Amino acid sequence: MMTVYIMVMTICTGGEGCIEERKPEPTYATKALCMEQARGMAPRKGVKFKCRTQRLLVPNQTPTAETVVSTGAKGPP
Repeated sequence: MMTVYIMVMTICTGGEGCIEERKPEPTYATKALCMEQARGMAPRKGVKFKCRTQRLLVPNQTPTAETVVSTGAKGPP
């Protein structure tokens, strides 16, 4: 497991409250990098950018023929 930071856009309107929209890509290695990118976003009324942590599963190895799970299908008779 690896921790990465993703950008979250919070949109607030007067009547409906706030809605958060997570942007899955790109991810950032540190919060400082994420915040630097968020500061560079064009300011819009009622929109805020935040950085949140997210766990990322990183595979240890590439799949091989031995690690492929069989579906039980049989070959030609």
